Amino acid sequence: MNAIPDILDNKLSIGSFAKSLSDKVVSQLQMLKSAGFKNIYVANIPPLDKIPLMIMQKQTKEARTIVSAYNQLLLAKTDIWAKASNISNFAMLDMNMFLQTALSKTVTNALGISDTTNSCVGGEILELLT
Repeated sequence: MNAIPDILDNKLSIGSFAKSLSDKVVSQLQMLKSAGFKNIYVANIPPLDKIPLMIMQKQTKEARTIVSAYNQLLLAKTDIWAKASNISNFAMLDMNMFLQTALSKTVTNALGISDTTNSCVGGEILELLT
């Protein structure tokens, strides 16, 4: 299954994708706990709408919707799991906010980066962007 294309082609609902993936993450968290892990960190999905391919294909709105639905459900489910599991140290790493901040004008200007929306050199050659 290739979730993003399936969602965009209406073969898979955003809700089904978010539920299925978040269920798998929680299941894997339980496996880690059962294996004796006491410090567990989970990352959410970064802002896929910032990926040049999504921008070029004009699918940024859809990407934001997918990321938001999944991240909200993941946060809710992992919060419930963490409270019920009595794990020593659990945290959600907010990669979405991290990347949003890293790509902000304030940060990119400070670093001298002028373009964060176009693809890197070679994407067209490799036919990744067609």
